[in-house]
Amino acid sequence: MVGTADWMRPQTGVEPVDLRTDLPHSARMYDYWLGGRTNFAPDRALGEMFEKQIPGIRAMARENRRFLGRAVRHLAAEGGIRQFLDIGTGIPTEGNTHEVAQAVAPDSRVVYVDNDPIVLAHARALMTGGGEGGTAYIHADLREPGRILADPALAGTLDLDRPVGLTLVAVLMLLEDAEDPWGLVRELMDALAPGSYVAVTHPGADFDPEAMAGVAAMAAQGGMTLVPRTRDEVARFLGDWEPVEPGVVPVMGWRPDGEPPADPAAAYYWAGVARKRG
Repeated sequence: MVGTADWMRPQTGVEPVDLRTDLPHSARMYDYWLGGRTNFAPDRALGEMFEKQIPGIRAMARENRRFLGRAVRHLAAEGGIRQFLDIGTGIPTEGNTHEVAQAVAPDSRVVYVDNDPIVLAHARALMTGGGEGGTAYIHADLREPGRILADPALAGTLDLDRPVGLTLVAVLMLLEDAEDPWGLVRELMDALAPGSYVAVTHPGADFDPEAMAGVAAMAAQGGMTLVPRTRDEVARFLGDWEPVEPGVVPVMGWRPDGEPPADPAAAYYWAGVARKRG
């Protein structure tokens, strides 16, 4: 196994990456909506255009983050999961997967995957675990599941013969239907042991179709892909795995902390968790 501190420590001699700060990027837009500082003028400009179309989009970003925390905590505390594969990590912020999982079980191990160079630039410095657990980062694209699964950092951190919690939070909308995102996710899920879980959130095309079509068009103008999908299309990502109650529901309605929200559909995201039988 790879030692967390050693693998994640910033290294000298690493080739500089082109952050392309002249173009908007989804991870940096999320950082902007969450109140972070790792964003640039094009990210903020497109983020503000989205906000004019959907005034509650900052709250929706926060609800996605809260879901990630609830889902990881549930998998660690109730599902007994000690290994996590977090794809579409985004820019590190409070409540990262390893922080939530290791608060429940200090021996939890997490592999993060993202293809944004700025996430790579931050990962080794910010995603450090401690104690018994481990944390690694893979710079890779969801479109290449085979490359993710074959990466030495994954094999050095996770044991795929044991259950894994796969998280795909607010990332699948970046893939066109023609890229077969369902097949890409299936390849990842098929590689996981029985008893594994998958957790998904996805912007819903059926909450406010006009508003969602508007932000999708804005994204295209900014050189980004954004594909809202219906509940049934999102449920397809869970395949034939056993849904965890309450199934695929608005993100605010998935096992909320405290009192249930008055209007779970106020955040235009579907969310669901499922377990691999066996």
